[in-house]
Amino acid sequence: MEILSVNSDNSSYNIYIDSSLNLFTKAFEEVFSLKTKVFLITDSKVLSLHKETVKLFINKYDCKVFTIQAGEQSKNIDTINSIYEFLINNDCDRNSVLIGFGGGVVGDLTGFAAATFMRGISFINVPTTLTAQVDSSIGGKVGYNYKAVKNLIGSFYNPAFVFISTHFLKTLDSDLVLDGVGEIVKYALINSAELLEYIDKNCKSILQLEHEEILYIVKSCIKIKVNTIAQDFMDLGLRNILNFGHTVGHAVEVDSNYEVPHGKAVALGILAAIKLSERYLKLDTNIYEKVAALYKKLGLADSYKVDNYESFLYAIKHDKKNSDAINFVLLKEIGKPEIKVEVVLEDIIWALNCSIDMEEKLWE
Repeated sequence: MEILSVNSDNSSYNIYIDSSLNLFTKAFEEVFSLKTKVFLITDSKVLSLHKETVKLFINKYDCKVFTIQAGEQSKNIDTINSIYEFLINNDCDRNSVLIGFGGGVVGDLTGFAAATFMRGISFINVPTTLTAQVDSSIGGKVGYNYKAVKNLIGSFYNPAFVFISTHFLKTLDSDLVLDGVGEIVKYALINSAELLEYIDKNCKSILQLEHEEILYIVKSCIKIKVNTIAQDFMDLGLRNILNFGHTVGHAVEVDSNYEVPHGKAVALGILAAIKLSERYLKLDTNIYEKVAALYKKLGLADSYKVDNYESFLYAIKHDKKNSDAINFVLLKEIGKPEIKVEVVLEDIIWALNCSIDMEEKLWE
């Protein structure tokens, strides 16, 4: 088991990375008493896949379990209110701990509930998807979606610890693995050409979740994120680099009614951001071709048909990173991102038309 420490402005915590859940109790006892009241939040899909693990939690910690409906549609205030009701009805107190057992939706909702219930109680993240393991479970961003804006309501609230067990990934279908790969490509582009080269050379092993390659990828992405948030926990500057591809990506999610999941949407957003980088920062045009070729090897989509152009543009213009201007994270070159690049709407339309290969050029 590898242990990484996260040190941010207001707190510190450990990330445990292992190939099983065997040492979870050891990690738990370093922070909590075994007499601590435990409440487990999961979703319907994770519960069906990991019933035995949930039983282990129940037997070990006598925990109560709350199950939400799987999917991004559950990431709303109604689900948060249901979690509050569950906690109140089961006598949760300020010394209790919540465990978020699932993907990014479960982790974000559990974290927000913990941050706000009784002005803040402890929570633990146990991510089960590749996207959550390499990205969303780390960094303390918690919240939910509001109307047509993703993660508009939220807070910064760190977990007591994160326990990443790669054996959970074995239950993922190929689409969910590919979803995680979208975020992995992002990390390579904002950090190092070497990591991008590793992904390119080990595509098949990564997609098949081979132990050595997937462990290397998970650790590499986590280390990039840990180093970034240590310098900018509140996302006021440097941490913005982690949103490369996200402005358009979030719009794709909303427009598709979340039929296109987060990582795949980010992958599409990356293509648009690369084209904008060519125009604004003179990024080498060969980068786009290289990334497009990698997408083909991985099986990531490079096209998307917008269903509702009004809501798509609304999501871009109301992205929480924007104020009066529309700001993007762009690339000077691989490993050298630049934050808060002000981009005009006409150029976004141009980038979408030439990067995402719209089936209908209704942007123009």
